[in-house]
Amino acid sequence: MMGDDILKAIAHELSKSIKANMSVDWNLRESARAKMRITVRRLLKKYGYPPDLQKMAVETVVKQAELMAGGMDPDKPSNDMKHYLDDFFWRVSLSERYSSSVETKLAQDKKRVDQILNNQLPKYDLHIDYSKETIIEKGWFSANRSFIKAILCLMAYQQPKSFNDNSIVLMSNDWLKQANSRNYHHFFPRAYLKKKGEDEFYINHIVNITIVDDFLNKRIIKAKAPSHYMKMFEQENLNLEETMKTHLIDDLEAYGIWDDDYELFFDHRANRISDEIAKRVIVQPVSVQKL
Repeated sequence: MMGDDILKAIAHELSKSIKANMSVDWNLRESARAKMRITVRRLLKKYGYPPDLQKMAVETVVKQAELMAGGMDPDKPSNDMKHYLDDFFWRVSLSERYSSSVETKLAQDKKRVDQILNNQLPKYDLHIDYSKETIIEKGWFSANRSFIKAILCLMAYQQPKSFNDNSIVLMSNDWLKQANSRNYHHFFPRAYLKKKGEDEFYINHIVNITIVDDFLNKRIIKAKAPSHYMKMFEQENLNLEETMKTHLIDDLEAYGIWDDDYELFFDHRANRISDEIAKRVIVQPVSVQKL
C-alpha cells in the first residue's frame, strides 16, 4: 500500500496535468487523451505506483478529465446523469470514502462512474448519514476534511450574497481551501461566543460558518453580536431576508438572530443544511453487491 503523502503528491501532480492538457477542443482531440495517458503513466512510474494498477488508474484519470471537460459529448449531462453524478459526489465526500484503502475504492468507483456515463444509477455498499445529529457530531470546522468540504460546496452553490448590499460574494479556491480564510465568517463571532462561555467545538463548527466578503469580516463585523451587526445591515440592505436565504438562514427571527440565541440558531441551521443535502441524494437500499 502507498503512503498518504505519496498519494497526495500524485493527486496534486495529476490535477496540474489535467489542467495543462485540457483544452477548449478536448472533445474533438484524441491526441489530447493520448498525451494525457503518457503523462499520467510517467507520473505513476515516478512515484512507484503499482504496475498492475497503472492501466486502471490512467483510464480513471482520463475519465475524470472527460467529466471536467463536459464528457465525450459537448452537451451537458442529461438530467438523470447529472442527478447520478451529484449523488455520487455526496456519497463519496460525506462518507469520507478516500480516507483509507484508496486504490481499492478507486477501482470500484471507476465502474460506478462508467455506469453513470451510460446513464445508469449505480448501486452502493456504503451508507451515508446526513442527519442533523450527524452534521452536529462531525461538524468541527476543518477545510482538510471531505465531509466539511462537501458542506462548503453546498454553501458556495447557493451563490451567497453580501450581507450589506446583496451583491454576490466573490470566492476563490485559493481563499476557500484554508480554514483561516477571511471568507469564512463565524456567524456568531468566536470572540463573542467565548465571552459567553460557549464550548470551542460548537464555536468553530460548520453550522456556524458563512461565506462572506473579506472586508465585512475584517473591518465591520469583527466580534459584534449578530443582533448588532445584522441591524446595521438591515438599514443598508432592503433585501436582507432574501440575502440570508443564500446562506441557508431562512428567517432571522425564527433562527434566534435578533435575540442572539445561539442554541436556537445552531439547531435550525443544522437542520436546514441536512434538508438541503437530502434534496441531492438519491435514496436507495444499501447494496452489498461487489463491483
